[in-house]
Amino acid sequence: MNQKDVISILGKPDRKYLEEDTDDNELVLEWKSLMLRLTFYRDENNRFGYLRTRNKNFSFESKAIINQPIEIVKKEVFKNAEYWEIDEYNFMRVYFNEENWIALNCEYDLVLEIEMGVPFRNDSDYNWPK
Repeated sequence: MNQKDVISILGKPDRKYLEEDTDDNELVLEWKSLMLRLTFYRDENNRFGYLRTRNKNFSFESKAIINQPIEIVKKEVFKNAEYWEIDEYNFMRVYFNEENWIALNCEYDLVLEIEMGVPFRNDSDYNWPK
């Protein structure tokens, strides 16, 4: 999907900005009421490629994710994701599955935010869905 497709579905975003660390390649659209940020890759024909949300209604295959216990999300929602890398910080843990490019940001063993992106085929090529 491109920006025009997404905006026709979700409406006008509350905020648009270029991600500073990406040489102006990544345009981020933000919807405050949806607690949703979508990233579009300018050097990939402005394709939608990354999602970040805290929206409590967000689900994957009809299964809730936000505010759910991390172990349930890993076992029941993303059961095909075998390996999770865990980064610990003072107040949170991030569970990352590189194969599917999913990050689950957790506090108190609950998933509070999910980030999903288009996985890489190799170091420089995205594995876009067909």
